[in-house]
Amino acid sequence: MKRAIEINRRQFLCGTGGLMALPFLSSLPLSAATTHPIAKARKRLVCVGTFLGMYPGEWHPKPNRARTPRLLEPLMPHRKDFTVVSGVDHGINGGHKGTPSFLSGVYQPEYIGESIMVRNQITLDQLAAKHLSRDSRYHSLQLGASEGKPSQTLSWDENGVPLLPEPDPINVFQKLFVNDLNPMEASRAMTFKRSILDIVADDARALQREIGYEDREKVDAYFTSIRDVEKRIERQQQWINTPKPGVPPLMERPTTFHENLDLMYELTALALQHDSTRVASIELPAGGLPITFGGEQLSGYHGQSHHGKDPEVVEELVKIELMHTRSLSKFLSRLKEIDDGGATLFDRTQVLFGSGLGNGSSHSNRNLPVLVAGGDLKHSGKDLIFEEGKTPLANVFVTMLQSLGIESENFAHSTGNINNELA
Repeated sequence: MKRAIEINRRQFLCGTGGLMALPFLSSLPLSAATTHPIAKARKRLVCVGTFLGMYPGEWHPKPNRARTPRLLEPLMPHRKDFTVVSGVDHGINGGHKGTPSFLSGVYQPEYIGESIMVRNQITLDQLAAKHLSRDSRYHSLQLGASEGKPSQTLSWDENGVPLLPEPDPINVFQKLFVNDLNPMEASRAMTFKRSILDIVADDARALQREIGYEDREKVDAYFTSIRDVEKRIERQQQWINTPKPGVPPLMERPTTFHENLDLMYELTALALQHDSTRVASIELPAGGLPITFGGEQLSGYHGQSHHGKDPEVVEELVKIELMHTRSLSKFLSRLKEIDDGGATLFDRTQVLFGSGLGNGSSHSNRNLPVLVAGGDLKHSGKDLIFEEGKTPLANVFVTMLQSLGIESENFAHSTGNINNELA
């Protein structure tokens, strides 16, 4: 019997504060309670969305042109394992307000005076989680490279409620890997939460008898939200006595946007590896933590995304977005390092990268930047270039869902699938 490895006060981050030096984690022993024999291949989904899009001139491959767009260059080690899909979108307009449609396929603005309140429907990741994460500890994870705005949220549940991403890796680490100090007390606290929900539900039922039809519909939606919270509490109670995977402690927070992004990618890989969840979304917002660029720290890169075709500003934007794809490339490499019982974690994980904004400078929601990697999808080293306005992005999502083993003939405003090209 092998002696358990003892690791005390080990830092996650390498000394330079860049990508965490954690390739050794795949060999760490897990407790018997958290080691699950793989009866069948578990499929996973990771969705990554950037709020400001990607500069189209250095993202979309051109037909019959050998030059690789600069933003794709960091991904070339994985050339046979990803596909860029061009010419697709959701057929909407709305600029920044329309970016939450990236994973939902719909844009439902509600005007309150002169302001627009974003409404949404269930997103791709949340639909997948309903099927893939039924017996994992967490339904899904929502993470952020930095703190964004609720209106920019990537993931939305079936009631149109935004699932705000967690931008603090310390909080994510504690959720995934730190056991409750007192499981019995934690269980009592969750039971208390359920009793509060019962009281709220009773009040809502009493109110329902006194209101009109339209308001009654809103209360029905509210009941659905209560039931969703109850389900999450039930899931937590089922896992309360199951120890979490043991990994080295996280000792410090990153101080820049891309250091934090790299750490969130690593935590995602560990969560998938240990089956804490099978679905995650990672949001790259417009601001928050500073971006280190040219030896200086930017407060954000919103100004560069609105470049007005100024060559110098475009060059700055491209260099910033190159850091996005470098981080993505490192994440794909990390997934390929992790054994998943007969295959790599990359082989069993679909990774979607993209945005609901096609061109930040013109606020266009057309011809979105979309890249799909890994999983059971058919990647030939060639990209898919559709005629703009002819193929909804939702058709790509239908193919992804079907490849994940989810019986789905449609999603949002889909008109079919792209199984002939990608599945």
